[in-house]
Amino acid sequence: MRRRLAVLALAALVSACAAPQLTGIATGLAPRMAAPARPLAEPATATFAFAPFPGIPGNISDDLLVRIWQRAEREGLNVVKRPGGRALFTVEGTLTAVSDDNNAVLFYVFDVHDVAGRRLHRISGRKRSNASDGDPWASVQDADLDVIARRLAALLRAWLYADA
Repeated sequence: MRRRLAVLALAALVSACAAPQLTGIATGLAPRMAAPARPLAEPATATFAFAPFPGIPGNISDDLLVRIWQRAEREGLNVVKRPGGRALFTVEGTLTAVSDDNNAVLFYVFDVHDVAGRRLHRISGRKRSNASDGDPWASVQDADLDVIARRLAALLRAWLYADA
């Protein structure tokens, strides 16, 4: 009887070691993880609309949106500029500004959604500004917005033309 229990315990131990087990926070991530979906459109006919940016000063939001439109068009992307205009892809962006004693940092996340609202792709990054006035949004310069718009447009084009 003891021998049988020892064999069963050893078998259970070996089977538990055979496959890696997720623990902690990783257990909640596994079912939700997925690779970004590639676009289901021909690059020449794909259209992009850009949603307003919530939570940032209106003048910066408007300025960034115009810069993104210009950069996207330079990259050869078809941009829908009419508010509420229908596009194959909608890009929603969130920006956050923080500052320290020396400079401000803009963190950004742009999600690309299809017409059904499914997120297909995410672009994120940060841009450090060379100035700081205490208010991080006051430290945002035109050059910072240009860099973000240029990065976004180039990465959207790369995603759109991946496997084209």
